[in-house]
Amino acid sequence: MSETHQRRRPPEGTPRSSSSSRPTRSNPKKKKRRRRKGVGKFFKILVAIVVIVGFAVVGAGLGTVFGILKGTDMLNTSDVTPESYTSLIYDASGAEFDKLHGDENREYVKLSQISEYMREAVIAIEDERFYEHNGIDLRGIMRATVQNVMQMSFSQGASTITQQLIKNEVLSKEKTIVRKVKEQYLAISLEKSLEKQLGTKKGAKDYILELYLNTIGLSHGLNGVEAAAQYYFGKNANELTLAESASIAGITKNPSQYAPDTKPEDNKERQMTILKKMLDLGKITQSEYDQAAAEDIYANLVCSDVDDETATANHNYFVEAMINQIAADLVEKKGYNRKQAYDLIYSGGLQIYSTMDTTMQSAMESAFLDDSLFPASDGTLDVTYLISVMDTTNADANSNQTHYEKKTTAKTQDEVDAFVASVQEELLDETHVLVLDKVTVSKSLQAAMVIMDQHTGEIKALVGGRGQKPGDSVFNRATQALRQQGSAMKPLASYAPAVDMGLLMPGSVIIDEPITYGSWSPRNWNGKFLGPCTVRQGIRDSMNILAIKTFMMVGAESSYKYMENFGLSTLVEEDKAGTTALGGLTKGISVLEGTAAYAAIANGGVYNEPHYYTVVYDHDGNVLLDNGNIDTHRVIKETTAYMLTDMMKDVITGGGSATGHKAAISGMTVAGKTGTTNDTKDLTFYGYTPYYTAGIWMGYDTAKLIANAGNAHLNIWRTVMSQVHQGLTNKDFQKPSGIVTQTYCSACGGIPSELCSQDYYGLTTHTDIAAADFKGSAEVCTAHKVFTICRESGKLATENCSASSRMDVVLAVDDEGNILGKPSTIPDGKMDININETCDYNHSVSPIIPPYDDTFPFGNGNNEGNNNGTGTNSPGDTGYNDTIPGEDVWQDDNFGIN
Repeated sequence: MSETHQRRRPPEGTPRSSSSSRPTRSNPKKKKRRRRKGVGKFFKILVAIVVIVGFAVVGAGLGTVFGILKGTDMLNTSDVTPESYTSLIYDASGAEFDKLHGDENREYVKLSQISEYMREAVIAIEDERFYEHNGIDLRGIMRATVQNVMQMSFSQGASTITQQLIKNEVLSKEKTIVRKVKEQYLAISLEKSLEKQLGTKKGAKDYILELYLNTIGLSHGLNGVEAAAQYYFGKNANELTLAESASIAGITKNPSQYAPDTKPEDNKERQMTILKKMLDLGKITQSEYDQAAAEDIYANLVCSDVDDETATANHNYFVEAMINQIAADLVEKKGYNRKQAYDLIYSGGLQIYSTMDTTMQSAMESAFLDDSLFPASDGTLDVTYLISVMDTTNADANSNQTHYEKKTTAKTQDEVDAFVASVQEELLDETHVLVLDKVTVSKSLQAAMVIMDQHTGEIKALVGGRGQKPGDSVFNRATQALRQQGSAMKPLASYAPAVDMGLLMPGSVIIDEPITYGSWSPRNWNGKFLGPCTVRQGIRDSMNILAIKTFMMVGAESSYKYMENFGLSTLVEEDKAGTTALGGLTKGISVLEGTAAYAAIANGGVYNEPHYYTVVYDHDGNVLLDNGNIDTHRVIKETTAYMLTDMMKDVITGGGSATGHKAAISGMTVAGKTGTTNDTKDLTFYGYTPYYTAGIWMGYDTAKLIANAGNAHLNIWRTVMSQVHQGLTNKDFQKPSGIVTQTYCSACGGIPSELCSQDYYGLTTHTDIAAADFKGSAEVCTAHKVFTICRESGKLATENCSASSRMDVVLAVDDEGNILGKPSTIPDGKMDININETCDYNHSVSPIIPPYDDTFPFGNGNNEGNNNGTGTNSPGDTGYNDTIPGEDVWQDDNFGIN
């Protein structure tokens, strides 16, 4: 249909204008055409400019992108594997009992060990198309771009889980174009690489998800869902409920804002968002959603306040001693430096299999928390100040650090602070700066104890201080404190070398008498000298003179070598002295080394290096350290070890004179040795059974008198070890071949003569065990001799002494003519004999001679026979004068008593 255009007429009555009178005007159509033509030209020019600029920008952008990609290194899978994992510690039975982590707390678990709810919750909120894209989500990027333009911000990043993994483990977290381009590029390349390695796209995706779930930060230094599950809910990641999973997944958006323990309301809001997302995506049902939404997870949180300043130690003394040993082994055996070693231990995801027996450790810790087992303290403060100072004038800071240990006793905290200030003033100046320091203040009497399996060298339990452990990396008195050992050194420095060298046996005799070495005149602890004593007596009664004489017999050099072989590492040249036999060491030794030394005796003479772990695996399950080849060597012969043990059993069972009788364990064989220093400043005891060896020390950090000490340390030892041996069958130490019995003269230790059994004062013979090849007693006794004395004076008889007053006696005498075995107090029925003087008695006066009792070897003067002076004795006639034929005195036929 055509359209008819009509020309509009002007209204009637309007005058017409003549052509000559019309004004001149431009044609509007032509003007409009010209205007449109100009605008079109402008837009063409503008478009051309935009296109040119666009190409320039795109070209520059592409150049920038290619430049970024060119400078981006390709990834290995190890590059995205988290570098910090929580290390796990297992006890001797293989049960996990502790964890180690540095700034992070991360426990790596396989994807199959993570709850499906946990996996789906993270995917739903972080990357819902995770299993579909190739590393970057184009739909997500477009959505984020639109939202950023509309909101005039760049808050929406559209990062996939793969991108976030790369950002967390490889790239910085700053929001820049450069980082974003690298992140996307590496995400694509990582997925391609993993798909090629693992064979399938799903395999690659599963591994990426596994890595991500083990790296995400979840507040409180927790990294990874396993660490978070255990911290917040006290369970493993595979046990998490839907509600708990959504709660943990919500933390990742902002860990400080959404932690369920510190921000429960915010966490709940975020949890609900995640649950709704999972419902919308069809990952959970409406019923599961409703149940999870109603679950009150916040009432069941088990986490504690990690920032609590009053919190005690995270790790016990055993664990910290073990960490130090592992670090030392990493340095020595693997070439790590000290920092690298500790970083690996705390953050390397190691699996550490310790030797600790949790039952023994618990028994020991309980005893050390029981104040009733300790004597009262004197109320003062023992202060130990450890300070490391660096000399800044030397460029090599590591080799120019000096470490000091300063100690004092204080009454108040102000005195403690003043002491610390005085030490700093002494050691620090413009060129000597503080590197590290630690002040340890002990308010009470302290103690330390170690239990070791002598057969393997494994440390089973260890406590380095009394009471609640005040914190981590504190002073460990079991391993770090070097203390004097008192008489506990006697078996190690004197008797073990002497018996092993064949110089002495348990039955060998040593004269307990005053001696002087230079200006030193040692004494026994009780101030008494007992004359001839056996080695067994010397150990049982802790006799100083016998130990010193034995040490001198062995020789300082030989003794020193034996002690080194026993594992004592803190000895110095000055310890090659007689005082060492009594425990007077220059530096002292630790409870750990003392325990290991006695364990060598308990183990038949074989020393096993004390150790706290059996094997350490790295994060990938490879063996990092193996203690299967510890230092093991023989220190003393098996026969020597058995004889020492047999003698040290007497320390426990030898009655009131036995110094360790309070350590006896009911129904169990125990051997050991006590040690007490001068003025009772240190108390030690090392004891062992056929099963375990244990050492204990008690004292103040700053050595001083222990008031009312008694046998407190023995009571603690017995308390702990009685629990350790519950249920164990009693048995004796195995007797090796090469042990015989030998009879000795009790006066000189030689082979007994016929006279030895007739000693007037009872110093006759004794029998004890010995090594079959012992040659030390090959000489027959020459100490016992027959002396004729006067009954009236007790002195050597003279020609003035009548036959009836004479009496022959057998006495043991030394080279100087001193009677051996003569008691300081003459018992009833015995005479006080003096063989260094002759009789000066006036025999013209008839004495009234009292009858002698049956203890006289040659008669008792109470002859109930009928002699009548005939020179013959009837049966039963045992008068003191029976050795003089034909002479009787004090005969009374009416009573028949001669």
